[in-house]
Amino acid sequence: MPHYKNFRAVVYCTAQSMVRISPEGLQRQIDFFQKYVGVDKVYLEPYRDDCLIPREQLHMCKELFRKNGIEVAGGITTTISGQGEADAGRQRLFNTYCFCNERMRNHLKETVEYIASEFDEFIIDDFFFTNCTCDDCRRAKGDRSWEAFRLDLMKEVSENLVIGPARAINPEIRITVKFPNWMESYQEAGYNPGAQKDLFDKIYTGTETRHQRHTDQHLPRYESYSIMRYMENLAPGRNGGGWFDPYQCYPMDCYLEQAYLTVLSRPREVMMFCWGSLYNNKLATPMGLQLARLDKLLSKVGACAGLPCYLPLNAQGEDHVEDYLGMAGIPFEGVPEFPKGAPAVFLTVQALRDEQIVDKLEQYVAAGGKAIVTSGFVKEALGKGLDRMTSIRYRDRTFDATEYMSEPVFGFGNDLSRGGAPVRFPVLEHRNNTTWALAKAFGGDESYGILLRDTYGRGQLLTLAVPDAISDIRKLPQMVLTRIRAELCCGPVYLDAPAQISLFPYDNDTFCIYPYACDGCAAQRIRVRVRGVAEALCPLEAPGREVKPLYVAPNNETVFELMTEPGEFAFYAIRWAENRKGTALQADWGSAPHEFAEA
Repeated sequence: MPHYKNFRAVVYCTAQSMVRISPEGLQRQIDFFQKYVGVDKVYLEPYRDDCLIPREQLHMCKELFRKNGIEVAGGITTTISGQGEADAGRQRLFNTYCFCNERMRNHLKETVEYIASEFDEFIIDDFFFTNCTCDDCRRAKGDRSWEAFRLDLMKEVSENLVIGPARAINPEIRITVKFPNWMESYQEAGYNPGAQKDLFDKIYTGTETRHQRHTDQHLPRYESYSIMRYMENLAPGRNGGGWFDPYQCYPMDCYLEQAYLTVLSRPREVMMFCWGSLYNNKLATPMGLQLARLDKLLSKVGACAGLPCYLPLNAQGEDHVEDYLGMAGIPFEGVPEFPKGAPAVFLTVQALRDEQIVDKLEQYVAAGGKAIVTSGFVKEALGKGLDRMTSIRYRDRTFDATEYMSEPVFGFGNDLSRGGAPVRFPVLEHRNNTTWALAKAFGGDESYGILLRDTYGRGQLLTLAVPDAISDIRKLPQMVLTRIRAELCCGPVYLDAPAQISLFPYDNDTFCIYPYACDGCAAQRIRVRVRGVAEALCPLEAPGREVKPLYVAPNNETVFELMTEPGEFAFYAIRWAENRKGTALQADWGSAPHEFAEA
């Protein structure tokens, strides 16, 4: 019987952790995981980096897992150690295969055949790439770019060394390719989700964000959620789950946050890597408790929602700007196709991988759409047609700011605020009264727009200035962040809070708030603004403890105040006032905010 209703909890078992284990030892470990995690399925790996589990040992492990009610699938990690003379002149990162070398190609094919003879399902761990630049690879590359060569090569390897040989042995086999967490770099190493999603039966998603400062990949934690949503939109119904690990996760909330955000994306499976690293590990012991809490809450929320962020396949640039904004309370839904039917869209420089993007953008906005673009997008798109839609021009100038000014969401005047450390922005020159600044930052005696609006046709084009160090978004004062959120959050809820807190809305008027456990974090009161007249926010874990509004603003927003604690997720449902959702509040527009009871 499954431990959870909304997803399955699974653990990946590497070949090294199983190759010499005794039945008694494996049973002790199974007992640990069933006590603290509740495991529904394992992916048992017969091969990794020259370690091959013999059939007899493999059968023992499979049988013991099944005896304990755990489903068993296979796995493979496509790494191989030194090959003597066959490896001469090759420099292979992480021992990944050179797929232009016949000995290594044959080795992979034979290993896949062995796995296919033992399992009806297996997954490929995320070393299924190449960075080899040996003589063989350079000859095969010819005059193509490394990106084009590797995309073609890994498609061919998928077909001829994995899928074809496996199905020749076991026609019913189901094969899953796991895409790693480093999405912005796929194409350079040969990951080809545009083709591979259709070649393999399923895909899987790496959600390991770890400690974002102390790793080579520098991935914002929000990516544990956003990459899942992107992959679900890439291959609807065939994104098998999210996979995270315990490495470089300090404090331990970094590890648990990977699980929380993966689950918030509504996965089919939650995969913990790996069995050997998590056994007797304190990181695993709270997992069952937290997964059980999240499982109950997922039964009460709807489908994930957010501002569509168009990220074409094989694109890069302004890496993870949407994730840093996600950690500042702006929810996103990454999509691989331009969402022409959506009421709003967010574009980074990556959107320019689509050669028709400026024409698509112009048609979209002219027809009434609302597009938010980054300063990086503007810089690259000027001279390609964007000039028709905005007076902004880019002259390669920057400025440092600690003081800011923003228009209120409703009413007139300007609000002044001050940040902590300086933030460096690009100067976006624009013609006053044609392009209008909704938020500005001060550089010396001048102010420069950091959130600008153009009207075009029946729609709007907004430009967001992205700091040189993208993570400096978290240094913006709360008042400026809230002004940005008011434009970018496209659902009924947005936050009035500092950075380092995420909002996860769902399409049935429920939402989750999660403050990250980060340096200097503390419990704090925040405000939540609901567009429309709401009677209460109802905590999903404590239905009787309703939160009443502070006031209803004259622009028809209901304002609530909540207490938050770092590392604690909280779910709420909006209870609307009768016939007041999305309707205008009849009030004196010049009056001060008033108590809800007086509305």
